Amino acid sequence: MNRTLVLLSLLAAPAFGASVTLTASDGFGSSSFNSAGLWSNAAAPSAGNDYSNAGFLLRTPATTSASYTFGGDSLTITGTGNFAAAANDALMFKGLGTGNVITVSNLIVNGGQLRHGSGEVDSFALNGNITVGVNGMGIASQGGFTINSAISGSSAITVMGNGSGSAGRMVTFTSTSSTFNGNLILNNAQSFATLADNAVFNFAIGAAGVNNSISGIGNMTLNGDFILNLTGASTTLGDSWQLVNNSSLTETYGSTFSVAGFIDNGDNTWSSGVYLFDEATGALTVAVPEPSIALLGGLGLFGMLRRRRA
Repeated sequence: MNRTLVLLSLLAAPAFGASVTLTASDGFGSSSFNSAGLWSNAAAPSAGNDYSNAGFLLRTPATTSASYTFGGDSLTITGTGNFAAAANDALMFKGLGTGNVITVSNLIVNGGQLRHGSGEVDSFALNGNITVGVNGMGIASQGGFTINSAISGSSAITVMGNGSGSAGRMVTFTSTSSTFNGNLILNNAQSFATLADNAVFNFAIGAAGVNNSISGIGNMTLNGDFILNLTGASTTLGDSWQLVNNSSLTETYGSTFSVAGFIDNGDNTWSSGVYLFDEATGALTVAVPEPSIALLGGLGLFGMLRRRRA
């Protein structure tokens, strides 16, 4: 191969993006979210590169009612998974006022957390997509925090106490396309979360008692839709799954709540085939026998009647 062909082949080869990391935590009033800041390549986030906080604190700009989009291909927020003790393993939202929108098209949170670090009168919306890694994701909010991002993954999301017990520090999930099917845990009496109207929460149902759940000791408002994957669920009469832990959680079902594909029985229960979900208990149960079993039972009774009449 001559030099010209070698040069052409090199020019045609795909360029691979760099992995860029934070080298320290953003200090008060500073932000590396959309600037060179403390990134290891000394440049603002840009397309073609993948970024990680490397366990440091990444702040968004502290401006008023503004919108910012992360420039990199992905942003990974890592941490120890000990959310209470490692508050700086985080992406912190620091804008003021209302109308603040942060967009990260590919946000990966693995043991780190999302923090609303402004005041109770300041609100944020997070757009894009979130993947929850094996070490889970923590959320802490000091004001209104709306997560519009579609969420995927199967590790736990933990909503922490908001510090004041005010419902004004609500974490609201709004995505209609999330596939997340891990546990949602409200770990403190001051934790507040809402599943908004038409937003979805997915449950993977397996053998009796095997499922993900919404649990904890916080305050959960359910206005959205439960989606139950019953492909691997058992059908034995009496089997049950605790979807919402009502023994410790303070939960409220709104008028727009539904269980997708289930019939609203009008008494706060929902049914589909042999399955029944009861809002009062938070449990899914096999409430009636399988049709084949019921049919066999009926045939057996019919046979007994025939014998008696004979």
